[in-house]
Amino acid sequence: MMPRVCLTNDDGFNSQGLQELARAIRSEMEVVIVVPDGQRSATGKGLTLNQPIRIAEREVLSGIRLVVHTGTPADSVIIAKSFCNNIDLIVSGINSGANLGYQSMFTSGTVGAVFEAAFVGVPALAVSQVVRPEEWFAPSGVGRDYTRICEMCMDVIRRVLKRGLPEGVDALNLNFPGRVTEKSRIVVTRPTRVRMANDLERRVDPNGSAYYWIRGYQVESGPGTDAYEVFENGNVSLSPIVIESVGDRELAAVREFMGD
Repeated sequence: MMPRVCLTNDDGFNSQGLQELARAIRSEMEVVIVVPDGQRSATGKGLTLNQPIRIAEREVLSGIRLVVHTGTPADSVIIAKSFCNNIDLIVSGINSGANLGYQSMFTSGTVGAVFEAAFVGVPALAVSQVVRPEEWFAPSGVGRDYTRICEMCMDVIRRVLKRGLPEGVDALNLNFPGRVTEKSRIVVTRPTRVRMANDLERRVDPNGSAYYWIRGYQVESGPGTDAYEVFENGNVSLSPIVIESVGDRELAAVREFMGD
């Protein structure tokens, strides 16, 4: 029996990256797509708890099963477990916009789906790529060539399906530079802590009323981090996601802090 991969994202079905990766996976494995019905970027691991979720099914892309819903990317994992039996791997992406470092990972809807998968015990991989700011929330992409990216994604997917996730790792976070060349290679990195410095920018609308926009400015990341490898070296970053990282040292520090 072929492995069953569930593909999701936070951009919706019209994402070029999702469709290209679906075709690549379909050539070797069974794939089902479970996605929100539109843009859900920056929703993190939010779940739809205060309103109903509408769900529709159809077949697309040469018979691939598509499940579209009105919820969040993290909802996709819950829906997939109910609508699709025996999922071997959840892949979230290919996202238009890098998800490098903890700051982006905790905000990202792409990575939010992977967190949800990890919590329910399903192996998962997030896939993202650096793009220009005007592409961050584009629902369908801008005609990129995803051939090399899909080849490298498939390498990681095959490894997870064959070996399982590495010991102690809850999920994986894969990030591509804006330009992927034959020299680009996958490098194992640690997530940087903060990649963007956020500011509140004041603007004025045509009626003279003030409104505000959160703007991010890139900050430097050190060698060995995901952001450094992608932006400085043009390589592909593969970082572990580890949810339960509190150890005896941290517990002892808090006990000392409380005077125990």
